[in-house]
Amino acid sequence: METSSLITRWNLSSLQYETDVKKFKNQMGMVKEKLLEIEKESNLAVLRDSEVLKLSQLISHIESAESFYYCLTTEDIEPSQLTSVIGIISTLKSQVYSIVTNLEERVNEMNETQLTQWINNTKQMNLLAELVNNRKKNSKQEKMISNFSRETLSGLEDLYSQVRNNLKVEIGHAHVKKEISFAEAMEQALVHPEQNERLHVFTELNRTLEAQSNIFASIYNQMVGIRLHENKLKKIDYLDESLKFNGITSQTHDAMWYAVDNNMKGLSSYFNKKEVETEKMSWHELMTSSQNVSFSVTYSQAADEIINSLATIDSNMSEFVKEALTKGWIDAEPRKTKSSGGFCAPFIQEGESRISLSYDNTIDSARRLAHELGHAWHFKQMHDTPSLRFTDDLLEMTMAETSSIFFETVFTNHMLQKANEASVKKAILGPKIERSLNYLMSIRGAYLFENEFYQYRKESPLDVRQIEELSLICQEKAYGSSLREYEPYVWTKYVQFYQATIPFYNYPYSFGFLFSIGLLERAKEDEHFNWKFKSFLSETGRLPLEQLVKNHFQIDLSQPEFWQRAVQNVVRDIEQYKGLS
Repeated sequence: METSSLITRWNLSSLQYETDVKKFKNQMGMVKEKLLEIEKESNLAVLRDSEVLKLSQLISHIESAESFYYCLTTEDIEPSQLTSVIGIISTLKSQVYSIVTNLEERVNEMNETQLTQWINNTKQMNLLAELVNNRKKNSKQEKMISNFSRETLSGLEDLYSQVRNNLKVEIGHAHVKKEISFAEAMEQALVHPEQNERLHVFTELNRTLEAQSNIFASIYNQMVGIRLHENKLKKIDYLDESLKFNGITSQTHDAMWYAVDNNMKGLSSYFNKKEVETEKMSWHELMTSSQNVSFSVTYSQAADEIINSLATIDSNMSEFVKEALTKGWIDAEPRKTKSSGGFCAPFIQEGESRISLSYDNTIDSARRLAHELGHAWHFKQMHDTPSLRFTDDLLEMTMAETSSIFFETVFTNHMLQKANEASVKKAILGPKIERSLNYLMSIRGAYLFENEFYQYRKESPLDVRQIEELSLICQEKAYGSSLREYEPYVWTKYVQFYQATIPFYNYPYSFGFLFSIGLLERAKEDEHFNWKFKSFLSETGRLPLEQLVKNHFQIDLSQPEFWQRAVQNVVRDIEQYKGLS
């Protein structure tokens, strides 16, 4: 690909929204007026076909607006303005939920004759089929409880974000000190080029979080308490809804973790190789060790290699990446307004996405670029099908990470195959393994913590000391006691614990990681994999994930064999790494 054709700053002006916050709010105001008209009608009677179709269109509009908001968070805009924007969008989504609830109630009030007559007269049965199928399943009281919980949890998530974003971390030495934001501290603690400075910022960040830990503990206790109370009223277990939302059974969930446990010796053997010079590594040393490896990949090189790697799997994938790289879908420029990591904001209605990351010429940046492009590929397969549900309510987290990790793994394996020198292989393989162990150990530690917290919270709220102790114990278990120190105050750092709509945010990442590796193995064996994979992604949310996997790949995820093969891929990487001089 010609370097001159690459665009490193995204094009937001081609989308239908205004980058001026005031004008953007005005656009949202017009959406609100339209929703109010529909809401008024829904309170009186069953919505007409035209109103149902308009509601579906407004849902798509709100989704795109929310994606646009996430793009604006990386721009030079006053945070307080953005806080009001996301508040408006949350209110619009609540309006939609209220309208759909009213519509469900109207359907539930019909007798069989009325229902049959209504079905025969409506032209929007594709939109209303789910309402009919779910008729009588959920009581009005349960829906009211869910709506109340959703709004309260959303407010607590917003409170968490405000507290975190307002944090100032003091860094520096002697009389030369300065304050940096939470996002900057998280970034510098892991990627600052100087090891001593990384550790200094990491220490000061934790000290700042410790000082504010009481308010984080209060927010998290309240969120989990609300969910437990809702579950009690619905007479379900706290993990049931998460498993259902993610389209898997407890048997599959357990089979995945069993495979990880069964291979703990092989997985933790990586740390034995890393502990040549020290007794044991700390979590921070593990997460930042790749910073000491010098291996440069320019943005244009990364673009070329991602395209080349995907061409061996599916030429459509590589052509898609070229489109994203040359049409202003990607913002790769480093800016202070960007947080660490990256994201892919979908504009499904427009058939596009926007990707944000701070590209810094490292192999990790290249890997992250491939990852986000994988998300964009997934969204491309999800057609703008009219629906009365938000994509967030359809897109299973277990499914959400599949395409992204598939892309990054294909790219990383390609780079390994190209490398001729042992030092280069180590520079690529080391971070790859540590990324894998992050999914299987760090993220599992977060899942174990969340699971244990729910158990204890049934009895009473936990204080800061109890929460921190629980967090460290769960991390030690997840890492097989292989590290000398673990990550302090991790439960205050990551928004995943405070997601209003997604409890148990963590384990789906581990699932998606192992699932994508297993699918990549299948791609090597199945000549029809390409169209199966596209078809599989296009049906996101239409059936539970386990059923889709059986339909498209004839894989039974509840059996341990698939997961065992996937974990063994990581163990083989570790053995290869240990064999490099």
